Amino acid sequence: MEILATYGSTLIIIAAVFGFVMAWGIGANDVANNMGPAVGANALTMGGAVVIAALCESAGALLAVGDVVSTISK
Repeated sequence: MEILATYGSTLIIIAAVFGFVMAWGIGANDVANNMGPAVGANALTMGGAVVIAALCESAGALLAVGDVVSTISK
């Protein structure tokens, strides 16, 4: 318990950094899975797919944050 009291804020920062990196990787994988077929089929240009993916990923993160937090807190 003494270690947690001494290094508690450091552990929280390290956990936050790992969480950010993991979320970034999962988001990149989602975008690649969704825009790959559209770009490969020439339905969208690469730039168009990136813009649409950025908008949709950002909207999903902002709109679904409450549901994700409530699920994780259970």
